[in-house]
Amino acid sequence: MTQSSGTKPTILVVDDTPENIDVLRGILGADYTIKIANSGQLALKITAAQHTDLILLDVMMPGMDGHEVCRQLKANPLTRAIPVIFITARAETGDEVQGLALGAADYLTKPVVPAIVKARVQTQLALRQARRELEETNLILSDEKELLEDIVSRMRSASPFDGRKVRHIQSSLEKTCGDIVLSAYRPDGAQHVLVGDFSGHGLPAAFGGPLVSYIFYHLSAEGCTMRHILQEMNRILCRQLPTQLYMAAGALELSPDRKRVMAWNCGLPRILCLSAAHGVNRISSGGLPLGISESTDTFEPHEQAEMESGMHIYLYSDGITEAMSVERELYGQARLEALASRIHREQLPLEMVWQELAAYCGGQGLSDDAVMVEVSP
Repeated sequence: MTQSSGTKPTILVVDDTPENIDVLRGILGADYTIKIANSGQLALKITAAQHTDLILLDVMMPGMDGHEVCRQLKANPLTRAIPVIFITARAETGDEVQGLALGAADYLTKPVVPAIVKARVQTQLALRQARRELEETNLILSDEKELLEDIVSRMRSASPFDGRKVRHIQSSLEKTCGDIVLSAYRPDGAQHVLVGDFSGHGLPAAFGGPLVSYIFYHLSAEGCTMRHILQEMNRILCRQLPTQLYMAAGALELSPDRKRVMAWNCGLPRILCLSAAHGVNRISSGGLPLGISESTDTFEPHEQAEMESGMHIYLYSDGITEAMSVERELYGQARLEALASRIHREQLPLEMVWQELAAYCGGQGLSDDAVMVEVSP
């Protein structure tokens, strides 16, 4: 709770010697509300029951000494944030180190110098007030972030994803994700599939998702080609998002009879086309990510091919290939291609990717958002 305007901060002076208490009361009494405890046990009772902004604590006291009082204060969630300044006649370095190790904020030696006492007290109270204000600000920001995450999540979950002929998996470092997966059918029966990977991760990266999703589903429903949709996405992202926010994208357009496929790769890792007859066909990036420039790409397909029976196409973000082992080695393209080939050949669930990465990373988790999509004929 923030100190209210016009209210003096409260300082608890803990000392078993009345003369020492009188000295500190004389130094600080005009500026602060002073409370007194002549034992460690009484100090703990007072701090548990009454508001205290700072404690001046004698070390050498009969019964419970100052070190034990400080230890118990810092062990209690209700009192651990109260700054403690030790005041003692012992000036050895070891004593000071022990006090600071217990969580004390500062250390003064007797006989005290009034100007130093005032300065140290003012500093610790100012630091505590700053911490309180920072905590309050962080709580507000946390609430606002949670609200924005909820809004983005609701907008994305409302997307009319069409899961026919598509399997996908997705992992996010935070509640919101910078990777997106979209699938829709045009009125003529052609299918559009898009995987997007926004720069960065978390909430900033996730903001572009609903915008891209709206363009994709709206224009697909109107019968637009994937080429036109990519052009429009690029134009809108360039104009609506800040320069540092852009989207690597991989996109497919399958003909209504599913015999031909056109593919675009704008900054994603290589798209994999797997078939029993021809093995692996790799489609490397042939254009800039969307949202960087309005004029550098006509968005002609980067690959056009026959969609063979039994062929599967895999699109994925670099969160998978850039997964890192405990030895700091990337998972890499070769391992992913081998795993995708096994999934295709043995008709395994895509979740095998997460099992493989968990083992490879040694349980330390991914360092980026990740997504993988499989499209079948």
